[in-house]
Amino acid sequence: MPRYVYKCETCRGHFQVRHGMSERQKDCTICSSTGTLTRVPQMPFVVNKEEKEAKVGSTTKDYIEQNRQVLKEMKEEARSTTYDG
Repeated sequence: MPRYVYKCETCRGHFQVRHGMSERQKDCTICSSTGTLTRVPQMPFVVNKEEKEAKVGSTTKDYIEQNRQVLKEMKEEARSTTYDG
């Protein structure tokens, strides 16, 4: 059975329950109030297979190379700029 997170508007508490997809929690497990619950949307767990197949550290190396290029462009721009002073 899936887990759902609910927020109670009365006590402002969050709690987790397991129940079927077509069921709804009716009362708060923290303060026992009824009719004040909102189900909080949860992010699904997604596995990106492309990243798992990449070598360890390749993403970091790509970002380092991109930043080196940006730094090189910034240095060239700074050298070509005339400053008053």
